[in-house]
Amino acid sequence: MNRRSFLKTTATTGAAILLAHDAHAGPAGDICVPGLDYVSAEATYFQVYEHYHLLSIPVSTLVTIPDDGFTTRTSVLDAGSLDVAAIDAFLKKSGLPQALKTHSHQVKFTKAELQRIADGEKDVEITVLTPKGNLAHRFYFSATQSALVKIRRAQGA
Repeated sequence: MNRRSFLKTTATTGAAILLAHDAHAGPAGDICVPGLDYVSAEATYFQVYEHYHLLSIPVSTLVTIPDDGFTTRTSVLDAGSLDVAAIDAFLKKSGLPQALKTHSHQVKFTKAELQRIADGEKDVEITVLTPKGNLAHRFYFSATQSALVKIRRAQGA
């Protein structure tokens, strides 16, 4: 492949990925996007079959915490972490759809939980429940030093 074809293909592919991502992202704050302007945690715990999710809070949300808290979604489960045999057995036993293999969770942070994270408290536990009210995952949030500096500067502290 010559250089011009490579660059054209790479640019086209990159644009397609961005457009596809934007089409599925939903409203602002409706997708987990870890990065420098986010405070993120990885899920721990799920007793039925092993898998993990990432969950992120924009630093801007920790600067100006909404009175009604903050709602977002976890990342889709990390397929590399998935215990395929265990989930297949679980799906067969429960009768739940195969789509569960690519699920995410909606998560609601309270104002108090967000304030604890913004104040620099370590390992603030956020629990995620299944639709039936059972424990699905635990996330432990600790803002990085750089996130805390951004929060304090933005708040004028």
